[in-house]
Amino acid sequence: MLADLLLSFSQQPLILGLFLFAATFVAEDVATVAAGILVSQSGADPVAALSGVILGTAVGDLALYAFGRWGGNTKPGRNLRARADVKRAESWLSGRVLTLVFAARFLPGSRLPVYTASGLIAAPFIPVAAIIAVTTPFWTGTLFAVAHYAGEAGAQQLVAIALPVTAALLVVGAAIKWIKTKIFRPEFS
Repeated sequence: MLADLLLSFSQQPLILGLFLFAATFVAEDVATVAAGILVSQSGADPVAALSGVILGTAVGDLALYAFGRWGGNTKPGRNLRARADVKRAESWLSGRVLTLVFAARFLPGSRLPVYTASGLIAAPFIPVAAIIAVTTPFWTGTLFAVAHYAGEAGAQQLVAIALPVTAALLVVGAAIKWIKTKIFRPEFS
């Protein structure tokens, strides 16, 4: 049914772009893979399809940040943030939030909690939005291209590879930071 609906939109670029934009609010990576496959199989307008999924993904990510920001200012949000364990988590997050926002783009399933938490702890909007603006076209464009040229199986492999590669990069980054602080800046008593 969804495939038939997408196929009917394939020759109407504006409707296709709007449909894919809306579909990203349900499952952005699935919408992106569907867009790439649709373009390869039906000759749909790649600019409309790719624009729809990139814009939808970016707007959705900014909405998660805004939801967290709003939620932190509600009575339940203030009560939650007053708890000692949440304060510790917030303290830990605040020094790493921009790195986590960057990494979340490439770790499937992590955007919802990371982008919402970044809003909750009032991470600076401009850097968060800039990271989203830079990483969204890169990730979404890559996933779209893989789905377009390699099909659904290739896109699934890309998503499966993204998790360990991003985790490895985070570990390497943390190790470098630890080395810089412990070895190159030793504390003297």
